[in-house]
Amino acid sequence: MDLRSKFVILMALAVLLTVSGADAMSANFGSELVVEPQIVVPNQRVILTGRGFTSLVVPDGNGPLGSHQITGVGQSVITVGGTPLKPPFAFYPINFDDFGNWATTISIPVTDVTVAGGAITVKAVDDQGIVETTQVIIGIPSITLEPETSRINTDVSVTGRGFPASNVLTRVNSQVPISYAGFALTVVSADDLGGFTATIRVPASTRISSNNIVRATVVGFDQWGMAVHAVPRPTITLSPSSGVPGTAVTVAGKGFPPNAVISSSRAGDINVLSAPAPVTDGDGNLLTFFTMPIFLPGVQTVSVTAGGLTGNGVFTVIEGAAVVQTLPTPSPSALPTDALASLTQGENLLRVWTFNNGSKTWEFFDPRPAFVNANTINRMVPSYIYWFQLKRGQAASLNGRVVSLFEGWNLVPW
Repeated sequence: MDLRSKFVILMALAVLLTVSGADAMSANFGSELVVEPQIVVPNQRVILTGRGFTSLVVPDGNGPLGSHQITGVGQSVITVGGTPLKPPFAFYPINFDDFGNWATTISIPVTDVTVAGGAITVKAVDDQGIVETTQVIIGIPSITLEPETSRINTDVSVTGRGFPASNVLTRVNSQVPISYAGFALTVVSADDLGGFTATIRVPASTRISSNNIVRATVVGFDQWGMAVHAVPRPTITLSPSSGVPGTAVTVAGKGFPPNAVISSSRAGDINVLSAPAPVTDGDGNLLTFFTMPIFLPGVQTVSVTAGGLTGNGVFTVIEGAAVVQTLPTPSPSALPTDALASLTQGENLLRVWTFNNGSKTWEFFDPRPAFVNANTINRMVPSYIYWFQLKRGQAASLNGRVVSLFEGWNLVPW
């Protein structure tokens, strides 16, 4: 072997020894780093345990009795997802025992990396450059709805998981805004594990027969949990659902637009709409009655339309002589809160005035909760004349009849 070949071999050995020495400094033989729990959310507290880091036999430690540390200075820090932890997410120095073992509590930082979820590297470096790593698994935010299908003005429970946690150490109370079909509804706080339960109400303005996005957002980040809530189409129920011609039939409907006049009610191809036409309530429910026309035995479709939406049912006409039955005529309530519900449930009524001829005084009703004890109209009296102030025009069911009202003041005989 010539002199040049020997020189190349010696240089290669020198490089190998240099790399081996660097590796010996970066990973101590038998050392390990353990995190508990391993499945976490941003801002959650975890316990980090190190074993076999630099022991007391290595001189120049700055800890108690010459022990070594993670100092929090320079490279001697704990990092999560590449982010060096500073107080209050980690507190330094972290002192080791004689054998290089230690334990501390850290909080997972809320960063673009951690909020995006997945496997995130946790790294600890001691004052002698010993490095160990482990991983935490961070899930992404998600929500579930119960029920997944319901009508307007109904309550829906929203359960969230995987959101940044609230944490007393970092003094962060994690806020989660919740929206329905783009409309902000509420803001809730996540717990110390990144979960929450909230109740929202399906807005009255939601389009009937629609699918709508419920979204819970991580504030400050392009991340959210999302679920779909369905508002079903209107339905009607007939009682009874069979009988001979002349049977008095009650139609109960759900899921129609609120405070809408029934524009059509048909049995087969015959108009059976009562006069005055009924109006749905503030929740989109309706109640109407009709007498089954004379049909040959068989099945007839019954349809009711309000607010441009139609619900259908079937009535079975059975063989037999026609009967004469009286239709129900429910008495309208005299209480203002009930008698004016078609106006108040849509938040359209501002105020009602009337003059009491007996006491020679003016009386009023204001639907706002602050006036519940101040109102002087305690009942709606037949033959009285009332002044109604409205925000917008509306056809309303008042005292058993449909009245067309306009924006501003309206004179209404009761």
